[in-house]
Amino acid sequence: MGGGGGGGDDVAKAVAAMVGVQVVFAGVNILYKLAVSDGMDMRVLVAYRYLFASAFLAPLAYFIER
Repeated sequence: MGGGGGGGDDVAKAVAAMVGVQVVFAGVNILYKLAVSDGMDMRVLVAYRYLFASAFLAPLAYFIER
């Protein structure tokens, strides 16, 4: 199926990245389920999610756009 360009390593990296992202998503969903079943309010959970996302993305955007 490939073009014979010798890009097998690139394909393996892409597949590993996709698997890694899915594992992280599964872990986050499990943590959300545990937090909600333990009594955390969903609004607080969403607020924490946005807070942590902003704390991660703001410095990233600052240094990339410099």
